[in-house]
Amino acid sequence: MANEGTAMDLDAVDHALLAAVQADGRATLADLAAAIQLSVSATRARLRALEQHRVITAYAARVEPGALGYALRAVVRMKVHGSLYDKVATVLERRPQIVRCLRVTGESCYLMEIVATGMKDLEDITSDLARIGSITTDLVYEIVADRPTPPPPAVSRS
Repeated sequence: MANEGTAMDLDAVDHALLAAVQADGRATLADLAAAIQLSVSATRARLRALEQHRVITAYAARVEPGALGYALRAVVRMKVHGSLYDKVATVLERRPQIVRCLRVTGESCYLMEIVATGMKDLEDITSDLARIGSITTDLVYEIVADRPTPPPPAVSRS
């Protein structure tokens, strides 16, 4: 399932608004309006349009997993055969520690990011996954980059 929004032509004001929201998701409408030099009502209308076109898909807090007791982070590559694809959704429903699951091309079918309280917790989660496909698990030493969606590429006018 793709997470692509409905086509929407974004202008410089939309880009500035997106940058402001990404910089501070808790900014008030008045703060956003001041940042992009529009009225509050015009800013509200712009935000609603961005939400309706699914350019902005959510407002959320980013919580450090370690603060909640998740001491380990792992990346799991999984290869699943045919009729077992549906079983992946079942494991995802049971295991909220699988915080990201991507269906990918290549040798693996899925790439998952998992947070775990310790090795036993990680072993339990990966055992569930290994029942439906072959897996490879890598522990994460460090997150080197964890960025929001970048601004759109510049459009060349030739």
